[in-house]
Amino acid sequence: MILRRSAPFLLSLLVLPLALVFTGCNSLKGISILPGSAQLTSAGQTIQFTAIGNEQMGSANPTTSDVTGQVTWSVSNPNVATISQSGLAVAVGNGTTQVLAESDGITATSTITVSLPSSGSGSGSGSGSGSGSPTLSVGPSSVTETFDGETTQFIAMGSLNGATPQNVSSQVTWVSSNTQVATINASGLATALGAGTSTITAYYAGISNTAALTVTISSTTPATPQITIIPTAVNASGAGAQSQLIAIGNLTGNGVVQNLTNNVVWSSSSFQDVSVTQTGLATALVTPAAGVTASSVITAIGIDNTGSVVTATIVFSITAPGVAAPASETLTLYEIGSGSGNITTSSGGLNCGNGGTVCAGTFTQNSVVTLTATPASGHTFAGWTGPCITSTATSCNVTMSNNETIGATFN
Repeated sequence: MILRRSAPFLLSLLVLPLALVFTGCNSLKGISILPGSAQLTSAGQTIQFTAIGNEQMGSANPTTSDVTGQVTWSVSNPNVATISQSGLAVAVGNGTTQVLAESDGITATSTITVSLPSSGSGSGSGSGSGSGSPTLSVGPSSVTETFDGETTQFIAMGSLNGATPQNVSSQVTWVSSNTQVATINASGLATALGAGTSTITAYYAGISNTAALTVTISSTTPATPQITIIPTAVNASGAGAQSQLIAIGNLTGNGVVQNLTNNVVWSSSSFQDVSVTQTGLATALVTPAAGVTASSVITAIGIDNTGSVVTATIVFSITAPGVAAPASETLTLYEIGSGSGNITTSSGGLNCGNGGTVCAGTFTQNSVVTLTATPASGHTFAGWTGPCITSTATSCNVTMSNNETIGATFN
């Protein structure tokens, strides 16, 4: 007897194996957590963690996506902080705890440090009663800045024994909770970088106190959060060749160009060919045969102020080394900050100007190139970012043993 099956039934027999094949090919390769660490200063204070998954279907290039709601969240010490299954952590008590995101046997970690003020420490003002306990106050207790580059000097007044408070601004450790909004230097000078709010915290003698900083920037056409990787491509020769990648941009959507290298997660699509550290150092791991090129897509992943994922990519290519070592290396220069100025080189004729500009040139291998920073009228030079072997207030000497990337900040 011959059994006759309907067309839909026969089609299902074909589709089901294919579905099983494609479903099985898509697998999670890795997880990263943003932020990589967090510091909370009051009980009940919260911070949202985001899990970024690196997935791959078959032999296709890996893709990144927000998997915050798909991982299992936990903490190693719930007496310090707790975390929900949506990644929202809440400070409970003093100490440090690991934050873990787990899925398919893959685990990523971050850390939370909670430093609660002692009973002798108030919020914003208050200098203690002279009971012998350390006291600390921060002023102003709140401030609003209205344009990029605007500064506010915070003052910390404290005492180790409850006596008359003294100015300890240069002795405390200053921290800005949101460096996309504002930074603060070792002496308590805060600089606005983008719209939003940040908690300014001073730590002193085991106690802390805070102030609120709000940045409101008027703009009819706010910029889109974005990341750019420098250099825009890497061509390496053989295993062991390295290139320092720099991520610049702004994740608030309304602020100055910043160095985001340590504020993003770095990943390599072909990690067996090219590795990349979480500080952006990429290394070639293979030496292809002559005439063959190996490559990997390097991705920088950030989270903007709406919680959306922002990415940038470049291609890192590896070729077989030639008979002779390369005669030259590439120097890439970039500018960040709220100001502007020029960077010039002692040879090679590079002259980069205007904040955010990127330029590059080639220099003789192992030569020493001197960079000079000249701020525009009314602006200041704030320092170098990169492998300066020696530097002064406005100059940087770099040895071109590899492709190098140097940044300058103008305010």
